[in-house]
Amino acid sequence: MHVPRELVCATSNPGKVAEIAGMLPEGWVLLPRPEAVGSIIEDAGTLVGNARLKARAILAATGRAAVADDTGLEVAALGGAPGVDTAVYAGEGCTDAENRSKLLGALAGVDNRGARFVTVVLVAWPDGSETVVRGVCDGRIADAERGERGFGFDPLFVPDDGDGRTFAEMTAEEKNAVSHRGRAFRELAAALRD
Repeated sequence: MHVPRELVCATSNPGKVAEIAGMLPEGWVLLPRPEAVGSIIEDAGTLVGNARLKARAILAATGRAAVADDTGLEVAALGGAPGVDTAVYAGEGCTDAENRSKLLGALAGVDNRGARFVTVVLVAWPDGSETVVRGVCDGRIADAERGERGFGFDPLFVPDDGDGRTFAEMTAEEKNAVSHRGRAFRELAAALRD
């Protein structure tokens, strides 16, 4: 079977697209998500399931291999929440700031601030097969927001492999070196080379 050298990206976030394209092995091209594809309901209940829904929708629309990812923040003191609901932790249509505020409130007075980010990346191939990889970054939730970069929970997440700064205080290169998404896409790059 001839392995295609093109992947269609399920995300339309330009920052994420550039990040993913920069991590693919030589000879691979990342194509943008077609504008004709509408929003995809992510209701699978798991990170793998949500990534599969997105990748399969793009594959169905284009007939080409598609790559999608889904990420969850798992906070130990909250029993692994918000998990698969990370993007809508404060409710449907909430902002990143509202999500962070809810998390800080939930952890007020809590000593155990251990957490981890988990990213699942899935490629749906035209022959029906899949490539699935994961990236995990352990860390803790800061007592207050710090930093101006990034998005989502970045101003609150302090990775164990860092130097005490939040993701939002790091450059994109520093964050990618230790982040869950960086690890997952490096795993994908290794799988594509094989």
